[in-house]
Amino acid sequence: MIGSVNGLVGLCKADQTFPTFWNFHCIIHREQLVSKSLNLDNVMKPVMEMVNYIRTHALNHRQFRNLIAELDQGLPGDLPLHCTVRWLSKGKVLSRFFELLDAVKMLMEEKNKDYPELSDLEWIMDLGFLVDMLCHLDRLNLTLQGKLKMLPDLVQSVFAFVNKLKLFKAHIQKGDLTHFPTLLKASGQVTSAALNKQRARYAALVENLHESFVSRFRDLQMKRPQITFLVDPFNAETDCLKAPLVTDEAAAELEMIDLCEEDQLKAALREGTIEFWKSVPMEKYPNVKQAALKVLSMFGSTYVCESLFSTLKHVKSKHRSVLTDTHVKELLRVATTEYKPDLKRIVQDKECQKSH
Repeated sequence: MIGSVNGLVGLCKADQTFPTFWNFHCIIHREQLVSKSLNLDNVMKPVMEMVNYIRTHALNHRQFRNLIAELDQGLPGDLPLHCTVRWLSKGKVLSRFFELLDAVKMLMEEKNKDYPELSDLEWIMDLGFLVDMLCHLDRLNLTLQGKLKMLPDLVQSVFAFVNKLKLFKAHIQKGDLTHFPTLLKASGQVTSAALNKQRARYAALVENLHESFVSRFRDLQMKRPQITFLVDPFNAETDCLKAPLVTDEAAAELEMIDLCEEDQLKAALREGTIEFWKSVPMEKYPNVKQAALKVLSMFGSTYVCESLFSTLKHVKSKHRSVLTDTHVKELLRVATTEYKPDLKRIVQDKECQKSH
């Protein structure tokens, strides 16, 4: 779709008669690509080996669950399997692994599996740091998901997280682990010298993650004034609207000045962004409103498409494989629609078919 040569975007840009347009890579997918720069293979590899050893063998799995029940410490009942295509899977697996660390260690000793990492305090600190960072990234991912998310909402969430990374780095350098509770718990038995060494390393990892976010979202940062004017037009720069959002930049600039002085419209903004732009008269602000409609129509992510495929997986399962394309289409429309029918009104004029 977005191939620069043979994709739809490339073909449209190559067509001289096609109007100029913006194109963005899915913001959620970008966030996932950036999160992979948090590279701690020394943690992930042994964790995945131990999780797979426990979950892929029925006997091991049963013994592990019995062991958890015997410990009786309010622990979670099981370890989940990691699935690469699921956005939040890695964070959930690591978080659960840390909670069940003692049970995992006991099982590995019983099975004569040698994993020295389980007794290595620095490795456990790395595990705690990764759990906390993935927890923050998963929260961002959940914030970006949703059917009614507008492009400005997604952009604001991303750059808010970029600023949070600066805060995380500064706190780690000062030794304040308030935002890293798992790391704080794991560092309880570590010497101050070892902790200082690890803190410098973690600060460098956060800095690297910050730079990856800045690099990956640089195009959105450059267009941010044109995107975020949609949610707060009264505080936006008067010259924020550029082509291709508007065809007449000078006229749009004058309209922005007039709009900023519209006291009656300021009250409408409290009702929501979409309701506000509905109330802006097209006759008085043609360029500004046209730019707003263009930004409102932009999809910041492929969440809607991906959620449709998830729904399709449940609708057309192996137990319903003989469904025709027509039936699948109808079932998907019912499963994904926001419309709520008034069933009582629909059936009130119908005659009930009583059994004989």
